Amino acid sequence: MSKEPNEKRLNESQRCEIIAKLSKTDAPSKRAIAREYDITKGAIRKVWDKQEQILERSTIMSDEAKEKIFRSFVGCFTELEDMLYIWIDSMRRANLPVPPSLTIAKAKSIASSLSIPKMDFKAS
Repeated sequence: MSKEPNEKRLNESQRCEIIAKLSKTDAPSKRAIAREYDITKGAIRKVWDKQEQILERSTIMSDEAKEKIFRSFVGCFTELEDMLYIWIDSMRRANLPVPPSLTIAKAKSIASSLSIPKMDFKAS
């Protein structure tokens, strides 16, 4: 009976290594790489399918961060998030309180100014 892979998560560094291995002309099989990292073949396919996103986000990370980050998320409304971050940062620098209700109201205001439909954005 074969051993089932552990429920293991890859860090960013490992994802980049896998992409590099699969990009070679004499690349090992996805199954062989899955065995090497003790993960499923499906996880390897997922890394390969999302290689552009992985490589893009890993360019801004330090090597130390790549070793520590196991999960990462890219938001759907990056422009809104950037604007909201700037607003929150300015409020904090002015030593003003930033309660969640005010942050949600500001996020909704920014979303409407960016013409993001209410159906797509839920400020939570």
